[in-house]
Amino acid sequence: MTDNIVHTITVEDPIGLHARPVGQIVTLVRESGLTVSLRRPGGPEASAVSALKMLAMKVKVGESLEIVVESDDAEEAHALAASVEALINQA
Repeated sequence: MTDNIVHTITVEDPIGLHARPVGQIVTLVRESGLTVSLRRPGGPEASAVSALKMLAMKVKVGESLEIVVESDDAEEAHALAASVEALINQA
């Protein structure tokens, strides 16, 4: 059974969610083979393999963002969500 793991973060990068980390997220998620999306709490999801959809969210510093990972393996899902968070908030 596939479960959704939701990992909530606060965007710390002063630029917000921008092209460099988005490109890295797309590569990471494609390599993982898992289904991952980003959303504001309660908002619509943007696929993490679509750079355009993620950039269209126009996420700014200080905003909350949910990383949603579909996986049978909770440990793998949490690890991937943590990696996505690290890319979003890299200095």
